[in-house]
Amino acid sequence: MDKLTPYFPLNSRVKKGDIVSLVVTIVIYVVVAAVLGLLFGLLSGVPVLGFLIGIVGTLVWIYEIVGIVLAILSFI
Repeated sequence: MDKLTPYFPLNSRVKKGDIVSLVVTIVIYVVVAAVLGLLFGLLSGVPVLGFLIGIVGTLVWIYEIVGIVLAILSFI
């Protein structure tokens, strides 16, 4: 788990058994996903950028899902 900390810095805040730190971390991931989703939605209308935004959006979604799963595993 320590090897993943540089890639998921928010998960270092989650402490075992501390529900508040888990909820705060998950809320941060969800808010970032919502803001980026809105931004990607606006930029996807541009014909050339639409394909690239789709790829970047998928990669960001995967990063956030993995971050949430790792936060839950850190909590447990």
